[in-house]
Amino acid sequence: MENLKLKRRSLVDDVVNLFLKDVEIGLYTYGEKLPSQKELATRYNVSLIVIREALTKLSAVGMISFHQGKGTYLKKSDQGTSVSPDFSSLIFHNISNLLEIVEARQIVERETSSLAAKRRTNQNILEIEKAIDEMKKSLNDYENFAKWDVEFHIAIAKASNNQVLQKIIMLLIDSYRAEVSKFFKIPGIIEKVLKEHESIYHHILNGNSSEASFIMRTHFELPEKVFSVKIAESEN
Repeated sequence: MENLKLKRRSLVDDVVNLFLKDVEIGLYTYGEKLPSQKELATRYNVSLIVIREALTKLSAVGMISFHQGKGTYLKKSDQGTSVSPDFSSLIFHNISNLLEIVEARQIVERETSSLAAKRRTNQNILEIEKAIDEMKKSLNDYENFAKWDVEFHIAIAKASNNQVLQKIIMLLIDSYRAEVSKFFKIPGIIEKVLKEHESIYHHILNGNSSEASFIMRTHFELPEKVFSVKIAESEN
């Protein structure tokens, strides 16, 4: 089952990259309606499920927008987050760039956690608490834990009240979800991550911006070590 999921995710990333290249050569026009999902599936020779997931990913980074009853539109270049094909190929499941992705997340999320401590609303706090509560319920379910780990980081990004940072974080997170899920299989990792999440949450709750930023920085040190080993093994 896991291999099937990885295969489909790889197809989704292939479609995203092909779509971005088609945008670059002018096949699709900014601000205009895109072909139907069925037509896109035919063009890229994939299933409708793959097309829907690819469009969801493109929507998450601000490239396209869905309009109920009207269709899907390519956002105007000054409205969305324009992701070049070169950048997309760098982040979408290239094992050799795992450390760069983690490093990028560390840099960006240090700032979002600091901003979150200064700008968070009561609703933001409730969303962060919800993610932590669900992670506590998922100590024996690494896939569900991974899902709520993502929600935790997205909730903090939202609390920063900076939409650009939020989109960047969502893009980086989505670029290596499969690897993160495997990361939580390692004994002791879930408990350590949860403890760090609770510490970050308390600093954000209490408005301690520098402390929240510091803990978020150290939060990424363990995945850096784990992925360093993984990359070394893949090169042997």
